[in-house]
Amino acid sequence: MDGEGWGSIPFVAETFRRYYQSRGELVQAPPEIRSREFAFLSFGGRSMQRHTAFDDIQQLHRRLADSAPAHVYYSSAYYEAPEAEMEWKGWMGADLVFDIDADHIDSPCKADHDRWRCRACGEEGAGRAPEGCPRCGKAAFDEETWFCERCLELAKFEANKLLDIIIQDFGFSPAAGGLEVNFSGNRGYHVHVRSPDVRGLDQLARREIVDYVMGIGIDPEHHGFGGRAGSPTMAEGGWRGRAVKALYDYVAHAAPEDLKRLDLGGAAARSILEGRGEILRLLREGPARGVLKHIRPKPLGRLMEAAVKEQASAIDTVVTTDVNRLIRLSNTLHGKTGWLAQTVAIDELEDYDPQISAVALTGGTETVHVREAPRFRIGDELYGPYADERVELPLAAAVFLLCKGAARVER
Repeated sequence: MDGEGWGSIPFVAETFRRYYQSRGELVQAPPEIRSREFAFLSFGGRSMQRHTAFDDIQQLHRRLADSAPAHVYYSSAYYEAPEAEMEWKGWMGADLVFDIDADHIDSPCKADHDRWRCRACGEEGAGRAPEGCPRCGKAAFDEETWFCERCLELAKFEANKLLDIIIQDFGFSPAAGGLEVNFSGNRGYHVHVRSPDVRGLDQLARREIVDYVMGIGIDPEHHGFGGRAGSPTMAEGGWRGRAVKALYDYVAHAAPEDLKRLDLGGAAARSILEGRGEILRLLREGPARGVLKHIRPKPLGRLMEAAVKEQASAIDTVVTTDVNRLIRLSNTLHGKTGWLAQTVAIDELEDYDPQISAVALTGGTETVHVREAPRFRIGDELYGPYADERVELPLAAAVFLLCKGAARVER
């Protein structure tokens, strides 16, 4: 046994170092590198080393090869003096950045691979931790979170919805080179908009964009289902057309229990189910506001809210509104997986598989003792589940478990 403890940090750090020394040139500089702040988090480090600046990509490559950090970040903002403390940096603008993380998406698979333990009484459970412990009522938990193919597919689905809004509604074109999508290296995706049109937006303006992307405050009356505005159609741009499509999809697939959860009332739910065919025809062929014959305004508002939520994108609101945000640098290794945070061509996103494409640490095997791990896939191979056992694994699988703190190296 190597005595390094769970996670075997020295081994993983050295593995990262060898990668950056041999393949560090794959890391590309973000636009206007001299105006960016860089930050690094070491393995086992409790504080981030910030306020670092580089004149060129060669300096950054040398830093990665020398220090082999667990995580590498750069600022979405552009500064006059990126190496200075915050009050002296001289903010010149910032990219518009969106973060989608599978951890923020409710998915039934969490019950299969996530666990929690109450710090106060030791009660344990599967899935996301509750608001309060069912045994003692305390709200302090140790959580063990993993992800699976379903989690990653849901995150990619949310990223595609976001891109549809950014391209169709905001008019940003991938062809112009100002739109970039990155796999985060762990459980999600980052979308960067680098158009000059967004660089000077303040926090309030970015909050408005967040509300639009998430469909906050979509009111049926203000979108053509009442008042004097013309009846909306699916072909319209923006949320007028998107809301009609959202209602159509929701009503088409809604089961009685779905409507019951919306607390529409028994009469409203029956009217929707019994008139489903006519409601769908009105939404498809128009006039869409004709659905008011079947659904009164109040239940229509609740139905619209639920429908819009499925069409909107589940983004991390804090990331987009932060004009000084640090975001993970593409083509660097992620210290929680050993995978690459990787740029993905937008027209290739639909078929992108991070469990193949983002796997960077290949070659050789390593023997590890696994404390506990659910079943997972790397490449085309499935591994686990494991529980208190010694196993020889390909390097990528071994490092993945080590980065999760679920194993230690044994020789």
